[in-house]
Amino acid sequence: MSQIKKGTHRPILGCDIGNGFGYVSLLQQQAGDPLSLLPSKYQLSDLGMPTTAYVTPPDGAPIVVFQKGKAAEKRYQKYPKQLVHAVKTRLKEGSIALPEVETPVPVAQLYGAIARDLVTLAEEELKNKGIDPIYDLAFTFPASIADDAAVLEQMQQAIQAVEVDGHPLRVLGRLPEPAAVAIDYLHYMQHIAPEDIRLKEEQFTVLVYDLGHGTFDTAVVTAQSKGSPYQLHAKDGLPMVGGKDFDQVLYQEFCRQLREQYDYAPKNERERQKILQAAVQAKFELTDGESSVQQIPVKEEYYEVEVTQAQFEALSQELMVQTLELVQEMLEESEANGVTIQCIVLSGGASKMPMVKRNLEALVEGALPVVLYRPSEAVSYGAARFAYGIQPEEEQTEDTASTMLPVQPNPVLEQFTDCGYGIWMPAEGKLDGQVRFLVGSGQRRPAVSYPATVVSQSSRMVIKLYRSQSGQEQNSAADTEQCHSMLWFPFDVTAGQRYQVRLIVREDYSVVVELTDEEGNVTQKSTSDLLSKLI
Repeated sequence: MSQIKKGTHRPILGCDIGNGFGYVSLLQQQAGDPLSLLPSKYQLSDLGMPTTAYVTPPDGAPIVVFQKGKAAEKRYQKYPKQLVHAVKTRLKEGSIALPEVETPVPVAQLYGAIARDLVTLAEEELKNKGIDPIYDLAFTFPASIADDAAVLEQMQQAIQAVEVDGHPLRVLGRLPEPAAVAIDYLHYMQHIAPEDIRLKEEQFTVLVYDLGHGTFDTAVVTAQSKGSPYQLHAKDGLPMVGGKDFDQVLYQEFCRQLREQYDYAPKNERERQKILQAAVQAKFELTDGESSVQQIPVKEEYYEVEVTQAQFEALSQELMVQTLELVQEMLEESEANGVTIQCIVLSGGASKMPMVKRNLEALVEGALPVVLYRPSEAVSYGAARFAYGIQPEEEQTEDTASTMLPVQPNPVLEQFTDCGYGIWMPAEGKLDGQVRFLVGSGQRRPAVSYPATVVSQSSRMVIKLYRSQSGQEQNSAADTEQCHSMLWFPFDVTAGQRYQVRLIVREDYSVVVELTDEEGNVTQKSTSDLLSKLI
């Protein structure tokens, strides 16, 4: 096994924990491409690890995602009621009631199980390549939930609650999925693209069209090779539109044909799953072909159904239009804000459907290139590049400090704040007060603010934490309606006493509110601590 020496770069996994499939990658050299860490013997490299989870009756344990070379949806296809799909989009539900399972299953446990099995596969591949195990990671999330601190913390804590080979997983970073795509594509444009189109500038702005299994996200992102790794200009999404919905279009069409041609309708979940599997296979075949013929097993017979590319596109028109409308809004918003988009990059397995690229090209009328660039792997690759820039501070003793070599910061992906963070303060002439920003955007994480002075009016003080993605600078102010309210932190204090408030933005994106009284006593509360009690 290769050994990581003191003073060398610390390896961190980049994880794309998708609704339908998951990927994990590792960047070893800044100038190279990441390694895809899905063992080839399981034939997962093209599709990723299926992320459907099986919950075992009656007590809900264990939760199986990928075990002994088989995905749960294959291993337990006879028990479809215990299979949970699109877990990521269900985190807000808190828990899910399943037939034959005694108590509702926390969705966070399902998400953690997916992360566990994904990293387990990565560890197997690391061993195959002679690389030491890695239990540190950065993960991605849909841009549509970038402002939902509770869900993001829920994701992170769910990952850190599981172990692989007896080792707890540690999250060292997280980033929006479109940002990961943009980061990966920037590297391509700078180092891999044909010489005549290779990028000389240090940044590149793209509109990411991310059609995943369960959701659709679109965002305008600038990836940068100096300073902050990315800037998220605009984002939107459709949480209920994804590749699975295009599968349903074909499923309904096949059900229609079976009913009209064979007077057959599925009678139970097992029969419905057989038709759905045929629909998924047809969608894959239509990526490269003009038609697809599927054989549906019914008792001792096979019923034949067929669909053409033209039929599929006509049936999917409503779904397609919904995504195009959001793209149009992104284009208009970017133009209004003076943001120049240089390219549309397609991401997500469902973006491979020919109708996606063709419709986007028609929408922009040739004004922008539309690129299908490793749509399945780009998110995990970008996460791996992002992770490469994370260098956690390790505890040093007097014995080891002198022997450790200084670690040079990664010029491509240094960790900076991408938001301004502030607290509510009273303001003259403003009934609602203002948000005073103690930490500005673009500061290196961990970022520690200068103190702000507050005076308690009673024995209970509530610090209202806000953030803004509009590039707020330290000590600037904004109206509350221009900011995102994150959390309110209650403190027990002494009435009439003066306190100093500081904010600390950690490398893992959590925010610490620190309150110091006149005698120097310090009380800290963090978003991680508070949210763990809420979720």
